[in-house]
Amino acid sequence: MKKVNIVYDFDGTLTQVALPRYLILEKCNYENGTSNKRFLNELNRIKEIKNCEAMEAFYEEFFRILNNNNLEITMEDFYYGIDKIPFNRGLENYFSNINKWAKQNDIELNHFILTSGIKDYVEQCKYAKYFKKVFGCTFKIKNNKITGIEYYLSTKEKIKKLELLQENPNTRADETIYVGDGLTDYYAMKHTYRNGGKTIFVHQNENDLEIYNEVNKEKIVNYCEIADYDVNTNLYKSIMNAIIN
Repeated sequence: MKKVNIVYDFDGTLTQVALPRYLILEKCNYENGTSNKRFLNELNRIKEIKNCEAMEAFYEEFFRILNNNNLEITMEDFYYGIDKIPFNRGLENYFSNINKWAKQNDIELNHFILTSGIKDYVEQCKYAKYFKKVFGCTFKIKNNKITGIEYYLSTKEKIKKLELLQENPNTRADETIYVGDGLTDYYAMKHTYRNGGKTIFVHQNENDLEIYNEVNKEKIVNYCEIADYDVNTNLYKSIMNAIIN
């Protein structure tokens, strides 16, 4: 039986927004949480000043706001709004459909998440039952309160997680598919492509391909599709082609 791993980024790949949308910040008067313009402007300012990854700046601003509002939160508090995650079209049936199709074709299909978002948060979402494992960032917890980031999954660190998955002798590197949506997926896509796997870039707007063009400067993307996971869409067909070939 052929065994294939599909590794997905989470935010922007399975969801409609490129950054985690932690609505706990609404309690600090940030409407729409981390999608708030004030939040995004400050994130970009930190990123520019410190020349750091976007998600490093993201967490710095996230905790600054919590601290400035004297808001100590538990993991249960952090999950506020998780039922409002705007997932991409077709996802409600995608996993069951693709798994059924794979089984009919004598293929063992495993789904993994590789994200710079918070691992525990992703594991609480409604599609978590389909993920064999979630790799992501973790919080420091003290006296049941979140105090900071314990582990940060950087863009380059994603490669180590891909290598970890491929240590299993039953899953070769060329039977790995990586699905992502942004610049933070570049190294993971490059690693996957150069080791014989397949890469799929998804995007929300058919006319907005600037990020794709940047990621694909070295021609490391096999497929570029609108993030619609319905059966018979180009994305669904591309995923099937990547699994078979």
